Amino acid sequence: MAMSGPIVGKRRLRAELRRLRRERELTQDLVAAEMEWSLSKLIRIENGTVAISVSDLRSLLAYYRVHDPRTVDDLLALARAAKRRMWWDEFRPALSGQLVNYVGFEAEAAQVGEWSPIMFPTLLQTRRYSDATGEPESARRVEFQARRQEELFAREEPPRLQLLLDETVLRRNPIPGDDALLVDQLEHTIEVAQRPYADVRVVPLSAGYHPGWEGEFAVLDFGIDDSVLYRGRLLWEEPELVAAGRNTLESLVGRALSQEATLDLLRQVVSELK
Repeated sequence: MAMSGPIVGKRRLRAELRRLRRERELTQDLVAAEMEWSLSKLIRIENGTVAISVSDLRSLLAYYRVHDPRTVDDLLALARAAKRRMWWDEFRPALSGQLVNYVGFEAEAAQVGEWSPIMFPTLLQTRRYSDATGEPESARRVEFQARRQEELFAREEPPRLQLLLDETVLRRNPIPGDDALLVDQLEHTIEVAQRPYADVRVVPLSAGYHPGWEGEFAVLDFGIDDSVLYRGRLLWEEPELVAAGRNTLESLVGRALSQEATLDLLRQVVSELK
């Protein structure tokens, strides 16, 4: 089993614990009683609300009769990973828990697909653009977003990025009259779009009505049949919701300009603004 970070590790562990219990046809009430735990404790562990301690996990695996050393070691590694502190933990007091958790997932994703109909995707934003599109007291958020990019792009193998944005975003200046801000953002986007792991596309106005009109979202992939959807500032793991998000993303890719045409359009807008 590959090494996991705290958020993805906790997710994988809770899924495995649910699977082990169901395979043995045990109810949560029965397991809680046998372990001398409260029912709420087991529910929170299986829902991922709390991390299970290594000692409790050892006891639970023994009860489930999981004796294979490799399996036990892998699950214990996930429990330890779930307790590791990461760089984003220092931002929890100032930002929403869902956003911080999303970045934890993003940090381990193999692919990130994102649709942005209103502003440049966060992973493309410069500090000035991020500051201009937030609240006056958003300095901590700007610092968080910058650190998010820095950490993600510094990975030995950054995730494959598929970033889609509406054509109107290219000309929507957060500070009217400050063309330099928008030019800087556009030029940064051009630079990122030419990186080997990035696929940045513009969905043109000529695309007409499409599913992306319903709002921004992102799909994070970790491997085969292992993905989450981030929409409405919430994380969704239900297979049907993730599949719907992926279908929408693929539909938008089909309507988007090619990478080459996107770069040409970005350069054209820069030329118009200078």
